[in-house]
Amino acid sequence: MSLYAARIEDYILFRYRSGGMMGQTSQAVNVDARTRGGELGLRWRFAPGWRAEASAAYAWGENRDERRPLAQMPPLEGRLDIGYAREAWSVGALWRVVARQNRVAVDEGNVVGRDLGPSAGFGTLALNASYRFARSLTLSGGIDNLFDRSYAEHLNLAGDAGFGYPADPVRIHEPGRMVWVKLALDY
Repeated sequence: MSLYAARIEDYILFRYRSGGMMGQTSQAVNVDARTRGGELGLRWRFAPGWRAEASAAYAWGENRDERRPLAQMPPLEGRLDIGYAREAWSVGALWRVVARQNRVAVDEGNVVGRDLGPSAGFGTLALNASYRFARSLTLSGGIDNLFDRSYAEHLNLAGDAGFGYPADPVRIHEPGRMVWVKLALDY
């Protein structure tokens, strides 16, 4: 378990605005801020070859100068991971659940992202398996977002055209169901 609390003087906060013909503009200002949060994780080997891991993370922030939420704070998130490994084989499942985020500061953020408004909660399930052919050769594969849920993360790079994202402030949804295969050669 880890917990944190911080009081920050002169936190750099970006305020984004539509500039009409000028496009999007931003202004950096200093505010006093306060953040708190924590993470909790548990791992349990409940039978030979079996393991279960659970974790939860939460962050909270406040713009102290204006007594309102601090932008770009992630919502409550929980993960449950279960797996089995025997000799060369392993299989696993990961269930990720993220709460909706209502504590936002619309059009405020940092150098890489801004709050676009409240975000919906979501849950995804991923499955994976691997087989080790030799000490240095492993084939693995899986299915991410098994139920093909449409969702978008609250933290984003909206408006950051310098990194290849759209300059317009739009919430970018994550890929739907994704099947992947990886061959790893360690030398």
